[in-house]
This record gives sequence, C-alpha cells and structure tokens, in this order.
Amino acid sequence: MNHRFLVAVVVAALPTVGRGAAADPPPLRTAGTSVQDGWVTVVPGEFPDAINNPLKGFRDYKPDGYGLVKRAYIRWSDIEVGAGDSVDRIVAHTNKITMHKGKRFEELNVKLVPRVYLDWNGVAGTPQKPEQHWPADLHAFDYDSPAFQERLKALVAKLGKAWDDDPRIFAVQMGLIGRFGEHHNPAPTADQRRSLAEAFQKAFKNKPVLVRHTDAEFMAAGFGVYYDTFANITREPPDGPKSQFPWQALNVHKDIWKRAPIEGEVEYNWQKQRPDAKPKETFGLTPDETMKVPEYRRYMVDKIRLYHASYLGWIDNYDPTDRDVLAGTAEVQKAFGYRFVIDSVGYPLTPEPGKKLTVKLTVRNTGSAPFYLDWPVGVALLDPATKKPVWSAPLDGIDVRKWLPGEDWDSPTFAYRRPAVAHRNEGHATLPKDIKPGQYVFALAILDRQGGLSPSARFAIENYFRGGWHPLGFVGVGKPPAEAALKNVTFDSPAFDDSLHYTVPDKLRAMKAPPVPRVEAVTPWTPDPKRELINPSRYWALDGPNERLEKQILADGPKSDRVIRATGDFGPGASLNYTLGNGAKLDAGRYRFAVRVRGTPDRTVDFELTDGWRKVSREAQLPLTKDWKEHVIEFEIKAKFKEETTLRFSLPRDGRGTFDLTDTRLKMVE
Repeated sequence: MNHRFLVAVVVAALPTVGRGAAADPPPLRTAGTSVQDGWVTVVPGEFPDAINNPLKGFRDYKPDGYGLVKRAYIRWSDIEVGAGDSVDRIVAHTNKITMHKGKRFEELNVKLVPRVYLDWNGVAGTPQKPEQHWPADLHAFDYDSPAFQERLKALVAKLGKAWDDDPRIFAVQMGLIGRFGEHHNPAPTADQRRSLAEAFQKAFKNKPVLVRHTDAEFMAAGFGVYYDTFANITREPPDGPKSQFPWQALNVHKDIWKRAPIEGEVEYNWQKQRPDAKPKETFGLTPDETMKVPEYRRYMVDKIRLYHASYLGWIDNYDPTDRDVLAGTAEVQKAFGYRFVIDSVGYPLTPEPGKKLTVKLTVRNTGSAPFYLDWPVGVALLDPATKKPVWSAPLDGIDVRKWLPGEDWDSPTFAYRRPAVAHRNEGHATLPKDIKPGQYVFALAILDRQGGLSPSARFAIENYFRGGWHPLGFVGVGKPPAEAALKNVTFDSPAFDDSLHYTVPDKLRAMKAPPVPRVEAVTPWTPDPKRELINPSRYWALDGPNERLEKQILADGPKSDRVIRATGDFGPGASLNYTLGNGAKLDAGRYRFAVRVRGTPDRTVDFELTDGWRKVSREAQLPLTKDWKEHVIEFEIKAKFKEETTLRFSLPRDGRGTFDLTDTRLKMVE
C-alpha cells in the first residue's frame, strides 16, 4: 500500500477541521515556497488520508491495515517466581512477547502496552489451566496481607527498571489487582491506591501509566485510563453511572487526556447480548459493521473525539482484506490520537558550518489527543540523489507533547468548540564544522528518542520520502542553492511505510531468563466441606454507593486475625461480600457460618445469601456493638445456585459508621 504522487509547487489546501465547525475554520492557505532576505518559508500541502502512525489507532498489528500498538497481558508468576527474583526475568519475558511471526517489534515499528495481572477470572482453575498467577511464595487471592503490599511496591520498582527505558514500551497499564487486572473483585483499597500511585510515579518517569478507574489518587498522579466498555451507551451520560469513566471525564476529571493516554476496549459482546446497548442506534454488532456503516462509524468517531482517545482494542478485529472495511478504518484512524499538520516551516537558505541552525515550525494537531512521549523533531540535510541523511540532529527547543488538539467537542456540529490552534515553535541544532559544501535537501522528522533517534511518527503533509523524512526544500552549504523549492519532485505516501523501524539496545535483546531462585513456596489452600470452606487468604469485596465508603485492613481482631473494615458513609446497596470463586456454588445441604463482628453501636447489618448479586435469603440481622461479638448462623441450601454463592453483609442504608468483621468460618453440618 505504497502510493506515490507528483506535487506541484503551488497547491490549494484547506485543513480539515470537521463538518459544521462551531468556530471559524483556519483561512485558506496556498502551498508553496518563498525566499526573502535569505530565509526560506515553506507551506506544504496537507496529506488528506490516514497515516499508520505509532502510539495511536487500532490496538493490533496488521501488515495490511492500521495498527502499531499491541497490548499484552502478563502473568505476575511469569516475571517473578518469588521475592528474590531479578529484573532480568522481566526483560527476558519482554523479549519473548515482543515478537510477531518471527519478526521483532522494533523491525515492525510496533510498541507494547503491558498489563501485569494475578487473577484472570476469580477462580483457581486447574493444574492444566490455572487461572491464578501468583508468585510461589504468596497465597492466591491474598490482596489484603501486609506481605502482598510490600511485594506490590517491590514489583512496581522492578517493572520501572525493566520498562521505563525500553524503547519497545509505549505505556504501562497498572493492572495487578482484581479480575483481569481491572481493579474490581476486589477494587484496590484507598491505602493501596495511594501506595500504587506513589510507586508508579517513582518507577516510570518516561512512560505514561494507565488505570482502569478514575480514582482520585490516580487522577492526582496524572495517570491515563484504559476503559473496557468504550462507547457503550449504557455507560454514557446522562444515564450511565457517575462512577465510570465517561461521566467522570466530562464532569470531574476533564483534563486527564492532556497528561496521559485514554484507551480501552469496544465491548461487542454487550452489543450482542444486551438490548439496552442499542446496537442499531450506536456502533453495530461487529468491528466490520462499525467500519462499513457510515452512521456507526460516525458514532465511534464522535466518542473518540469526545474523550480524546488515542487507541482502542477489540474494534481492531476488523477484516483488512475487505476494501470497504479498510476505507472505513482509515476514517476512524484519522480521528485517533495525534495528527500533526505543518502549516509552515522556515529555515536559512545558506546555513553555515559550525554555526547554529534555526528552524521555525508552525503545527496544528487536528487529531484528538496529544503525543505523550518526549520524542524530538529532527532536522536533516539529505543527499539529493540518495535521499539519505548526510547529517541529522534533534532540534532543541521544540516539545511535541505541547501540541494539543482541539477541545470541548460538540457532537451536534461534529467539531471542537475550541478548534486546534497553531503551535509556533523555534528549534535549534548546530551544523558540523566539517560538513561538505554543496546543495542538500532540508528535511524534518519526528524521531523515536529511546529507539536510536530513528524517524518514526509522520507529519500529515504530502512532502515525504520513504524512510521517515519530510523534504521541504533545498539549502546550500557554502553557496545558495540554484532553487529553494522542490519542483517536480515525486513524493512517497506517508500513509504506510514498512521501512520504518527503531533500535533496541543489544543488552536488552540478549537477556535470557535467569536461573529460578530458591523460593519457599506456600501450600495452596483447598476447601473441605467438613472442616472449612472459607479461604482465610481470600478477600472480602466492598460494594459501595459512593467514594466516601472505603475498605480497610486491620490486624487487631480477638485472635490477632486480619480484620476487614468498612468505614465511611453507608448507603443503599453498600455491602461486604465473599464469593467462593467466580461461578463457584455451595452444594445443597446445611451449613454453619461463624463470624466475629463489631461496629458503630445501635446499627445493624443483615447477613444474606445471594446468587451472584441477586439476594436469595436474609439469614440473620446482626446488631453492632463497640466490642467484638461472635455470631453463629445456620442455614440451608435446598437448590443449587445458578451463578455463584455469595455471603453478603448488607450495611446500613444511611448514616456514617464503621463495620468490622474477622474470624470467619464456614462448614457443612450433618
């Protein structure tokens, strides 16, 4: 897909600002070259089509389509066997997963977004197919122990050492806690959120960090978001839950996209299984439908623009061999992330060897999001015959991360109320003293800083040579060139360029997995209906109606056992819940449940059995006192549950208070 075309000196170009723009569009510009007082000014023609640029678009790699970002789930146990394991194992695993059909990611210009997780789906799994991936010296499901908190911080420090300077890594999803690493079942406690925010900020200075929920601690840290039901109408304002990303992004944390990427998944299963998702009124049932149907495509572009999304997954499962699908994909690709249109470039006609070279650059970001990595704009003098750099250098004084797009998206007019502004920059580099006199092609590129300063991200202009450089005019070293303008020059298309690549330090690629360290493995817990059915290491999950109710972990129970505390503002739906596992059910029979509780006096909690989240029965009402009190409750299960058996403590419906529980025991009785 390597289009070529001839560009004349003067071309009329109208930058795309969206249909029905609420603000006046930029004035009509005329592409061309002018020279005045030894200064060359070039207005290049805008490239009209989509560009398969890195760090944006569809979360996949397709040789014949759009997508240069890959997300990878990484099992904690694959990168750390025990506390004494080294960073080398993380690097060796990164080498293993940054391959595609025998080719390395750097050869394909592909970047990785990793997510480390422990719990896949809430069950233990089987020896043949384990679903828990905890290090050998930690108990599965034990998110609440002090030992886990320390290991959490230590692992994040190792991840920073392994990934923060690795050119293959674009961003890091926090993961680590909850099913699928999505911060639910359980959600991280407030203490964990504070600890994680501090640890990730310390570990990652060069790479953005993304989280699943807009918790205040994470938003204050400047983290981005990975959202797993992107554009689903049941999660959208005005009717969607206010705790979820869409409402938060529009009403609370309006500028999070300016600091770190917004990405996620387009949940097509919801579209197929839930009538309230209204697939025919939103984005259809499959990625191909989204791409082919103009109304569906417009709906998706609207959400990308609204939330300033950089890239998305699941929607990447489109068919690149279908021409209609690929055409629609290109339209969506243009909306994703950044899109840098050069309005004008200025440079000296006859730069002097050994002297400072000044470049003036005016750029608009007509995309939806910033560029989040500190990549420099590079300048080069190309050999006119080979089109290869004779000399190149990064320009000081230009920060591409500051080229923000438009803001305040207006869906009815399909445009930003504050359109993208022109960002005026002045960059500098020093020509070598020994550069050979002669005529050269002046060119610019955006360079991958950690990837060996290789040309990578492309500007949305027609002036392009395969290999990553944008030629803009001639310069003369020693004497002025015969002509500054690039007349009758055949440019390559910047849309797809499979020659682009970056470099990875040899010491990273050469890293092998170290010997397995000596580990004192824990004994896995197994249930026994006659002795004990509650895993002492498994968490109790808090479900609360507001952020003012939180779960805390104490260690001051009657037997020095772990104490689970719910404290803050109670409300309808507030509860502490224990599941035996995702889909796990108690058999029919009679059971005895024992627990010690305490809390705000004169309040009560209900002990209930639920089938998933549906209440089956209220088995007891427990009055709270300031001192510990043990309760023994017997109940009978007559029919097997459909979803999963959950032990639930329903908290008071209103007021403020505290509820503590400890020393929980459950067994079957004759």
